[in-house]
Amino acid sequence: MNGADWEKKESWAGWTGSFPKQQGFEAGMVSKENPHFTRLLKTNTQKHPGDFFNIDGEPLGSIRGYTSDIITEAAVDWLNNERDASRPFFLYLPYDAVHIRVLAADKYVDRYDTGNARKDAYYGNITHLDAAIGDLLAALDSLGLDESTLLFFSSDNGPDVLQRWEATYFCYGTSYPLFGQKYQLYEGGIRVPGLVRWPGWIVPGVSNEPNSTLDILPTFCELVSQPLPTDRALDGSSILAHLLEGVPIERESPLYWQFEDPAEYEIIGGGYNRRLDGSQRKPRGSDPVVAIRDGNYVLRGLQSEAFTQPTQFVMYDVVNDPEEKQELSQQKPGLFRSMLEKLLAKYQDVNKEREEMAIEIAQKVSQLE
Repeated sequence: MNGADWEKKESWAGWTGSFPKQQGFEAGMVSKENPHFTRLLKTNTQKHPGDFFNIDGEPLGSIRGYTSDIITEAAVDWLNNERDASRPFFLYLPYDAVHIRVLAADKYVDRYDTGNARKDAYYGNITHLDAAIGDLLAALDSLGLDESTLLFFSSDNGPDVLQRWEATYFCYGTSYPLFGQKYQLYEGGIRVPGLVRWPGWIVPGVSNEPNSTLDILPTFCELVSQPLPTDRALDGSSILAHLLEGVPIERESPLYWQFEDPAEYEIIGGGYNRRLDGSQRKPRGSDPVVAIRDGNYVLRGLQSEAFTQPTQFVMYDVVNDPEEKQELSQQKPGLFRSMLEKLLAKYQDVNKEREEMAIEIAQKVSQLE
C-alpha cells in the first residue's frame, strides 16, 4: 500500500491514494497485503486472520474462518444486501490464497494423499479457493446475474519456487516448461493462467493470445460504449473482439514489464521439480529488468544498476522455444531493431513518470513534516 500508515485514519482520506475510497470504491473490506501476516498475529495462517479494516479504516480485528471464505462471504453479502440493483457493478476480489502461509479446511486437504503433508496442504488450499469462487458463482446465479456478469480471473505472477526460508517449502507450483519464476522477468515469472467467463457470450475454449490485466479497463469501456479516460496514460487494449469473435488483439504498443530488483539464484532440480536455491543468490550482474512482448517474441533489456537504461538485450521466440535456449537477436536483426526501439521508448517514458512522481511525493512529505 505504498508505505501508507494503516494505523492513522488520516491516511485513509489523505494524499497517498493507496486506500479503497481514494481509488473510487464505495464499499469493501480491506486487509494489509496478507491478513495472516500481521504484527498482531505473527504465527497466524489463513485461518482466523486479523488486521482487516472496513472501507473507512476502522479495524475489524480477527475474523473466524478461512480467508477464501471470509472474502467470498463479504462479497456475497454486498451483492445481496448493499448493491444498488438499478446500476451495473464492479466487484474486485484479491484473494490471498495460495500465498504463504497456506492453510485450508480439513475437508479440502483430506482429498489429497501425496505422502507429503505440506504438498497436501498446498493442493487443499487451491481447492478451497476453487470452492469459494464456486460459491460466488452460485450467488450470481441465484440473483439472476449469471449471464449478465463478465468475470475475469487471473494470478498475479508466476510460482514462487524459491526455497529461501521455512515457509516457502509450501510452494509446489511449477512454471515448467517456461523458464524462470516469481521475482523474475522470464516467461515463467510473468506468464500466468487466466480465465474469462460470460455465459451466452463467450464460447468456451482456450486462447494463447497474450493479454494483460491492463486490458480490463479498455475492454470494459468498449463493452459499455464509454470513451477511454484521457486523464492518464493507458497501456492496455480492449480484448472484447477477441473474447467474442476470436480475432487477434490489436495493440498500439507491445505488452511491457519492468522490475528493477531481479532475483537470480542457482537452479536446482529439473523439469517440473526445477527450483531456485534461495541460499545462493547470485551477485547482481547483467539481469533482465525490462521486457516487451510482440507476437511470439520477447525482447529483454539487461542491466547491472537499477534505474539505468539497459545496454544489453536478448530476444527469444517464447512460443516455439519456451525454455529459451535459442537467442535470436542476430538471426532476426530487423525484428530486433524494431522491438529495441519500442522497448527503449517505453523505458524512458516509464522512468520519466517515475521521477516526476518521486518529486511530487517528496514535496508532499516535506509539507507534512
